[in-house]
Amino acid sequence: MTSLKDYNAPQYKTFGVIMFILFWVGLVLTGFGMYLWDSVAMPLYVALLLWLAPGVILTPYLNKFLPSKKLKGVAKFMVALFANIIAFGGIMLYGVLALDYYPANSTPPTVKIIPVMKYGYTESRSGDKSLCADIRYQNYMKQIDFSEYELTDSNRFHHVQLQTTPGYLGFEVIRSKKLVK
Repeated sequence: MTSLKDYNAPQYKTFGVIMFILFWVGLVLTGFGMYLWDSVAMPLYVALLLWLAPGVILTPYLNKFLPSKKLKGVAKFMVALFANIIAFGGIMLYGVLALDYYPANSTPPTVKIIPVMKYGYTESRSGDKSLCADIRYQNYMKQIDFSEYELTDSNRFHHVQLQTTPGYLGFEVIRSKKLVK
């Protein structure tokens, strides 16, 4: 008979390798999804729900397969939750945004002029500041970045002109944007 001291729980190393690959794929696709989210008029809560829900739903089922000898209990669950949100949430978010964004090229564009609620700026890592405008679009706030404009241009322009096409899933895809008086 084997003593409990010598017993090693079964390790799912293949599952660990697959999760490692899915984590990095999900992380990269999260970045691409953020890039697409700037061009798709989707509410922030929908994007967050698409990103968080797959990881939260799958973690209780996949937690027991996480290959770890050191992590136990709540710590193991939290690491699995984080990894599953990044892996499956990133893939889900990018998939939905890409499905809405890419087929939208074939429909004719619609031009809309929307008043600016407030101006601000975003700052890059190098310290460069670019103008951004908050608008109310389809009953939610959307921040539109205008890197080609100067910060002082906010005094001259009071509206944003958007050229949009309907996406495959019903969200508008912003094809072009400019500030107008």
